[in-house]
Amino acid sequence: MIYQLHVQLLGITPLIWRRIQVPGDISLYRMNLLIQRAIGWKNTHLSEFNIDGRKYGATEQDHFAEGIYEFKKFKLCEVVTAARESFLFTYDFGDDWQHKVVVEDIFPREKEVKYPQCIAGERACPPEDVGGIYGYDDFLEAISDPKHESHADYKAWAKKFDPERFDVGKATKAMQR
Repeated sequence: MIYQLHVQLLGITPLIWRRIQVPGDISLYRMNLLIQRAIGWKNTHLSEFNIDGRKYGATEQDHFAEGIYEFKKFKLCEVVTAARESFLFTYDFGDDWQHKVVVEDIFPREKEVKYPQCIAGERACPPEDVGGIYGYDDFLEAISDPKHESHADYKAWAKKFDPERFDVGKATKAMQR
């Protein structure tokens, strides 16, 4: 079965979101990577899912992982079984990027379609290590104002960052590597 998921980064307007389709038999670890690739994160920080009050994450890497289930041991279809269910995905506990994930549909695999794939989305994800929601707000203000004291530094650090840019084909390619 294929799960169609709507992934939205919480706390930012205008919205940053992706619509992805993934096989239901993937591990939550793999799911974590696919969400990150669709959004634009690089998997340089810890992450976890909160599904029905249970937390799933990388217990092997996180020495504070008490009460967290190892996400390599669970498949998406084992912990999320119906359309319209939703859960949280957190990436980078320092920046605390919260994502709401909604299961929009569960349907049979189409033979001619290569999964996983991103089928829609809007806006670029914030750069890694920008400082969470508030740091991202400051970053956007600085790069849009050439007179801002941090403008040159942020422009050099983030290179050609465009907050409105999103390429669905590039997201799919990243998900399929």
